[in-house]
Amino acid sequence: MRRFFALGLVMTTLGASPAAWSEPAKAGPTKPESKPGSPAPLPLPSPQAPKPQAPSPSAPTPKPAPSPPAPTPKAAPKPAAQTKPTSPPKPAAPPKVAGKVSPQRKADPKGRRHVAGGPTFDEASLGAETPELSALQEAERELFPPAMPPLGSTWPSTTPSPMPREGDPPRPHASGNVPETPAEPPREPGRDLTWLEGLEMPDLPVRWDARLVRYLEFWKNDPRGHAMFAHWLKRSGRYREAIRKTFAKKGVPEDLVWLAMVESGFEPTARSPVGALGMWQFMPETGKVYGLSQDRWADQRIHVQSATEAAADFLADLYRRFGSWELAMAAYNMGYGGITQVVKKYNTNDYFALSKLEGSLPWETTLYVPKILSCAIVSKNLAKFGFAQVVVDPPIAADEVRVPSGTPLSSVAQAAGVKPKEVEVLNPELRAQRTPPGEPGSLYVVRVPAGKGPECAEKLAKAQGKGEPADRYVVKVGESISDIAESHRVQTSKLVELNAIAPGEVLHGGTVLLVPKGDDGQKTDTKRDVTKRPERPVVVVPADVFVYPDRTRVFYRVKAGDTVDKLAETFGVALDELRRWNAIDLRARLLEGMTLQVFVRDPKVLERARTLAESDVDVVVSGSEAFFAHFEEKGRKRIVVSAKAGETLEAIGKRHGVTAKLMERINRRAKDEPLREGESVVLYVPATDPTPSRGDGEGKPLASALPPP
Repeated sequence: MRRFFALGLVMTTLGASPAAWSEPAKAGPTKPESKPGSPAPLPLPSPQAPKPQAPSPSAPTPKPAPSPPAPTPKAAPKPAAQTKPTSPPKPAAPPKVAGKVSPQRKADPKGRRHVAGGPTFDEASLGAETPELSALQEAERELFPPAMPPLGSTWPSTTPSPMPREGDPPRPHASGNVPETPAEPPREPGRDLTWLEGLEMPDLPVRWDARLVRYLEFWKNDPRGHAMFAHWLKRSGRYREAIRKTFAKKGVPEDLVWLAMVESGFEPTARSPVGALGMWQFMPETGKVYGLSQDRWADQRIHVQSATEAAADFLADLYRRFGSWELAMAAYNMGYGGITQVVKKYNTNDYFALSKLEGSLPWETTLYVPKILSCAIVSKNLAKFGFAQVVVDPPIAADEVRVPSGTPLSSVAQAAGVKPKEVEVLNPELRAQRTPPGEPGSLYVVRVPAGKGPECAEKLAKAQGKGEPADRYVVKVGESISDIAESHRVQTSKLVELNAIAPGEVLHGGTVLLVPKGDDGQKTDTKRDVTKRPERPVVVVPADVFVYPDRTRVFYRVKAGDTVDKLAETFGVALDELRRWNAIDLRARLLEGMTLQVFVRDPKVLERARTLAESDVDVVVSGSEAFFAHFEEKGRKRIVVSAKAGETLEAIGKRHGVTAKLMERINRRAKDEPLREGESVVLYVPATDPTPSRGDGEGKPLASALPPP
């Protein structure tokens, strides 16, 4: 189920007016329209919903303050002895292989610290930043994964839970008053809520709230909600246990697994209209902060295990910042910057209090936490909610095979003896049906159907080197697929097929492609080829002269999708410099085919951009004699005639076969404006026109030279 559908359904009896749907927020939800003749639908929060957001550069990063001493809690009965959780078995060490193995997450530590509002739990647990201690702590995290502290009663006393001390892992806690029969939900006349008694609670803080009860009733009694939950519950079996293991290892409450149900319905390929992707619905920038690479070859936001680890880190960082799982969940939906501002604005850090204040949280966020809690409660009480008979899907079983970079999935499927579709389904993050091109000797982990791994690895090892070899090539800024094909002396269609390039796809600088491997002699130097062309391109530049003794002038041909910001960053120059050098408007778009002159300070930047040297082009100054001579070479010549009193541009143009519109463009005045005796009029006429370059209206040469226009 897609994100917008998974988040949308909520009972109409919550008592909120439609006006509440348009609370001022970062992404305001809108009320969906009902189809004519259909029953009134449940309110659907907008699909354009806030997603996990990347760290905002404008958001302040508070310095971590020393934690206050924890208040002494009231004496409580000693809890019964708990069985010590056993650490998961240590996986067998993989065989040693040469080269780097992908996919691997490379999180951004600085970005994580910004989310957490200080050191992350990983950093805090490392203590002093020494290589020895870091290595020891890394090993200890694998040997002794953090176990969740056991909960006592689901409904403890009203004493607030102590704030975590510096370095404590996230821990679940409960909040709210001790329930009566049942707990806090309002008693409505004629409404039986006694069925809420005796429910088993999840390892998350639960507070009885009208929205929570409505969701529980929706999953239990409404046919739509019941069918929806049953469908998601069935699918959850594929990933649930693997997610729980990851969360337990990261010190995150395992019942937050149901956040994935609310986000995506446990669909790894779910995509939202605003760009969030995957089971955990990461936005691109947030995904990058947590090490989820995204390019034309693979998107790790769809890689279930990588995205789950990133989601666990993100939730742990949010808890680190807010000290509340309710606020952590809300920030996952709304963005931690938004939650931080709301907490400061209304001076309360209670999620349920914030959710009832006008203009505080987006409508979707006010439902987000109760929705997750309701799913977690239902999962603990399947029989009571009518889901005991649901047969969940078995966990996805697959073998992992390490294959060289650039290997087609069809070859992997052939080696495994299965259909290509079976391998593609197990590796949805691979967007080009081929493992990403990596450094020489690098490997990529591909999943194949269970039991097929050893056979697949053996056959691929035997076939290695028999296929057509390919090199890794990094596209330069300004290069096209035809440019690359020409420089490597291969057909463009072959490059398109080898790299699964979609029709109309724009290759940006830095994109990695595969090119057929060949001898060095088969490749050509594109720059050297350009100089051999009989006709060099003409570049028109402004009349201003720029002299930089420490810079090199090069020329760049604009490609589709180029922007002045990207080009300025690529060449390491200022936007205003690009404007002055080329007389361009920074607000307007660059059109494909334009040529910009750039004065580069660091020659190394030319290695990542396709440029032309001064010797590769003919430079002409706009409005100069060379500029007009260039047009004469194209079969046109520029002439200047002297007008008679009362003549118009239209009349003169008609006499020389030039349209009135073109006359207006050339002379920058109205076509029917009367001219004075002797005024100069410029025309571009065919080269065969007998009129000299400078003459009077009758074609006679002018007595004196006219100043250049």
